[in-house]
Parts: sequence; C-alpha cells; structure tokens
Amino acid sequence: MYGKQVRSNLYISRTYRIEERLGSGGNCTVYKAWHNRLRKYVVIKVTENCFEDVISRHRNEIEALKNIKSMYLPQVIDFLVCDDQSFTILEHVEGKSFDNLIKYGCIFTEMQVLKWYKQLAFALRTIHMHDICHRDIKPANIVLSTSEDICLIDFNSALVMGNNTGVASSSMGYASPEQYKYFMTCREVANGKQTVFLTSNETQLLVSDCMTEQTTTPQLLGSSRIQNSTCPTAALRQVENVHGVDWKLSDIFSLGATMYHLLTGERPLSTPEELQNISEMKGYNREIMAIIERSMEALPSQRFQSAERLYAALERIVIE
Repeated sequence: MYGKQVRSNLYISRTYRIEERLGSGGNCTVYKAWHNRLRKYVVIKVTENCFEDVISRHRNEIEALKNIKSMYLPQVIDFLVCDDQSFTILEHVEGKSFDNLIKYGCIFTEMQVLKWYKQLAFALRTIHMHDICHRDIKPANIVLSTSEDICLIDFNSALVMGNNTGVASSSMGYASPEQYKYFMTCREVANGKQTVFLTSNETQLLVSDCMTEQTTTPQLLGSSRIQNSTCPTAALRQVENVHGVDWKLSDIFSLGATMYHLLTGERPLSTPEELQNISEMKGYNREIMAIIERSMEALPSQRFQSAERLYAALERIVIE
C-alpha cells in the first residue's frame, strides 16, 4: 500500500519493503521499512521534487553521520537520488521522541535526566570532534529507545565541516541567543531573494532553494502561512561571518535548554536572562541545575567551552 506512494524505483523495491508511514513535513515523507538483505528495520526519508540545492540539503544528514559510529546517533545505511526524488536511509530506532513523551504527561526523575544528559553530552562530544554541529537540539529530535537510552536524530540543519548548506534554523526556547539573532538577521538580509520561510516541528527554517514546501504545523512567529522570504546560501555565510557564531557552544545551550524542559516539565523561557539563578530553584538537584544554568548563559564565553568539559562536569555528579 505504502509502496505505491514511493514512485517506482528498482533498487528501493528490491531492497526494502515499505511498511508504515511515520510522518511528513515539507516535501519529505518518512517511512518505516524492512531491509530485505540486512533483515532489520530502517527509516526511509523520501524527498519529492528535488532541485540541486534541496538534494544538497538532504545529503547533509548523510555527510554528518556516515563516518561516525555511536550508540547515541543513528547509523547511516544509504543515500540515493533518482529522477526528482531523493532517498535517505537511516537506522530505525524503536522508541518515542521526547516531545511526544512530554505531551503524554511523562515525568522524569533526576536520575533519568542525568543519565540522558551524559549520553547527549557524549553524542555532542563525538560529533563536535568531527567538526559537526547539530544546530537544532530539542525534545522532538531526541528519541528514547526501548532500552531507555537516547538517540539524537535529524541532522538536516547540521553544519558539517564548516559547510553551510543554506539553512538557518531557530527553535524558540531551545535556540541560543546568538542562533536566534543569526536567524533573524538572515530574514532581514534575505529581502528580494528566492528562498522559503517555513516551520517544521516548531523549528523555523530559512531555506536557500526555490521550492515552496508545505507544512501543517503552526508557526511560532507570524502567520501560519509560508512566506516567500529570502536568504540564499551566500547571504547565510555573509551573516555568519559577521556574527562569528560558535555553533558548538550554541549546541551546548540548546542541550541545556532541552534538559531544563525534561527536568522541570516547563518549556524554557524565551530569553536566557529570565533563567538566571535557576540553580537556586527548590526541589531540584543543585549540581544538575548549576550545569544547566551555565550551559544556558546568554554569553557564549560564560558557558562550558566544549562538550568534553560539559561531559566531565556531569560525570562528577552522583545522585544516591
């Protein structure tokens, strides 16, 4: 049934059995499929109407993950382009995303949050060592597997080896101040160019291609319709050079904001200035809250200066 929605492709039909549609956004549909040769489940992201810039953007996830092996990151299986469709095949992680768990009203213990914080800090350390920055860390992009471990997913907005793929993203409450400023500046610079502004899973995107992508999720800013905005890749790079964003430190902020949400059950406030002295909040482990507070400092220079240092600080915490 689902196979009919994936237009005829000899390799796909021989190698995979499409079993379930997991979701869609923009011009991308995600399926759960069975790999006939490997005899394991995979995720296939099918992108329609691919121009070269769109292909480059979706290839970014493969470039970010293909040389990295970690239990906290999805394994790359394959990537191919056929006619105007691209297929990104990744390991399927059985579990639920944290945004869904939060919506279901799940409450997490400090012991659980500390464990996941360490795992995510380790994942950050791994990708940062390869000069890869995620740039969109939030509950929706973290899966809790059936083994109670985490997996950091969705590297479409990642910065790989300094190669900006023409995407500026911003998730309200999770994006660092400098990332949000960068995003808003891109919107201002992008007047009159061919680009789209859309929202996907509460992440606002400026995409430097000419495709109008459809989305059904509400925007956090502005109206719910897609705006023809502007922000070609050259403009993104120009803005980044001016602002000198350290995306590794921005990732550390976003991870801290995500852990704050998991621990307190409250979405982070819009500005980090409103989160000062959270280590003094009653009812929470002060050591964990102090690490979250430092991770979410408004000034990047005041945060942990590497995921390695963040991980080391978390390793020193013992909860009895």
